[in-house]
Amino acid sequence: MSNLIKVGLSIAIIGYILSKFDLIAVWQTILNANFGLILAALLVQILSQTVAAYRWSLIMEMLKFQHPCGFYLRSYFKGSLFNQVLPTSIGGDAFRIAEVSAHGGLVREAFYGVFIDRIVGLVGLLLLNLLANSIQSDLMPYKIFMTINVILILALFGLFVLMAIHKFSIFNRSKITRPFYQLSERFRFIYKTPKRISQQLGLSILIHLLSMIAIFGVGHSVGINEPLVNYLVIIPPAILLTILPISFAGWGVREGALVVLFMMIGIEETHVIAMSLIYGILLIFSALPGMYFYLTSQHKYL
Repeated sequence: MSNLIKVGLSIAIIGYILSKFDLIAVWQTILNANFGLILAALLVQILSQTVAAYRWSLIMEMLKFQHPCGFYLRSYFKGSLFNQVLPTSIGGDAFRIAEVSAHGGLVREAFYGVFIDRIVGLVGLLLLNLLANSIQSDLMPYKIFMTINVILILALFGLFVLMAIHKFSIFNRSKITRPFYQLSERFRFIYKTPKRISQQLGLSILIHLLSMIAIFGVGHSVGINEPLVNYLVIIPPAILLTILPISFAGWGVREGALVVLFMMIGIEETHVIAMSLIYGILLIFSALPGMYFYLTSQHKYL
């Protein structure tokens, strides 16, 4: 029932957005989009997911999971597929946990590995957005700009607090707080050297930069000819909203957030909607290797 509600909410949001604008103009903008740029964006998005799979394999290797990199590549793309067909953008994480644990790993340790992969990815996105905001500080209205930056800083602070919980043994005494303590211990183990920290953060920033370049390409294909730094300011807050479990794979929420944010810098709404819809479809196509890997795998977990 909750999943049906999320699907219905996504359809309702998209329907409401489209009802406010010229649907024919949106469709015409999509038809007139530069196919070459969209194809290039698709390849860059696939590259982003490939680098993300590599980052995840490094995390799991440090947690003593002995699987080849190809295993994590296939599992990550299968997870990306489920991200596109399950509510919210974290449905694929459950699949990755199930697959790793089915190949000889403890469910708890698999969960920690996937969760850490998610967290370090989030840190990369937040840092990339903060850097872009410092470069283009006058792009959006001051109050909106400051609100976004405060939220980003608070989110980073919360993540660093989570990483520091292992320093306080009191959190290991309660069943409620013990998982956070154990998660923090694994953070400490994985990121115990400056080399590991810089490697993981560098990969995370690269992954999101590639995704932003993909959206940049889609945007330019429909005529949103803004510089890349403007995309780096506007896109991350919209991407963060898609993580919330209120829609189906982020549909509707992404479109609404992008329309609002791009309107602040004077971009025509029909172009923004067209860009968001094309990018949503592009995400589905970029996950299609996961369909092949899933259908040809020996076991099905979801």
